[in-house]
Amino acid sequence: MRTKRVNVAVLVAITAFCAGSASAQIYINAPLDTGPTSNSGVAAPAGTTWSECQNDAGNFTESNTLSGVSCSVTTTVFRCADDFVVPAGPNAWTVDAVIVYAYQTGFAGGTSPITGGTLRIWNQPPNPALTGLLCGDETTNVLASSTDATMYRLFNSSVPPPGTTPGTTRHIWRNELTVPAGCAGTGFFVPGTYWIDWNTSIGTSAHFAPPATVVGVRGLAGWNAMQFTATGWGAVIDAGNPATAPDVPLDFPFELTGVLPVTLQQFTVE
Repeated sequence: MRTKRVNVAVLVAITAFCAGSASAQIYINAPLDTGPTSNSGVAAPAGTTWSECQNDAGNFTESNTLSGVSCSVTTTVFRCADDFVVPAGPNAWTVDAVIVYAYQTGFAGGTSPITGGTLRIWNQPPNPALTGLLCGDETTNVLASSTDATMYRLFNSSVPPPGTTPGTTRHIWRNELTVPAGCAGTGFFVPGTYWIDWNTSIGTSAHFAPPATVVGVRGLAGWNAMQFTATGWGAVIDAGNPATAPDVPLDFPFELTGVLPVTLQQFTVE
């Protein structure tokens, strides 16, 4: 007699996907939150956390010092970029939105000041010749929402001594950018490496994207974020504090929302 042994979680996932499942978080590039207490022991305001520039664990003389990178439209157009990898396998990702983060120093309002954002997606690093551009442009506003990330960006509060006193002048906002037409659609992102580049706007007011922040390390192998300035694309580097500290390449914290298809190959029939 033939019997079926089915992974219930997989069955639920397939049922949801076949029924047109709702979008969910499918990828996190790197963390930003470093917890409710600063390195110096100061608690964040109730219901919030810090995002604090880090020092390598055990090194109390050197730390990161780059609070944020301009990915904004001011009198100059800045853009930021980073990559993500769809792993090898029989499935492709459906991506409908990219989440990025930003703050405006000194802004004290209760609702986000960010009013616009643009997004491009590539199958190679962004470049002026537009080689490898899959979708998006530098002018179409694809900002779907900008909401409170309940985080504050900090310089390192204890390293090197005496550190920088924690404060709430860099309130971080979570910005959802809709994937442009041409990249949306079931199964578009087949296995491979892709790059996103984006900027946000508050009219022409300066604001900044906080780099990825991992507790106890200044940076990780493989981090390769880029920024576009008046001189072109270049690596995002933290020069360190003090100036004699080694330079460290950085990454950006971003997330993708969408759908991860599930294959019937995950069923076992006996």
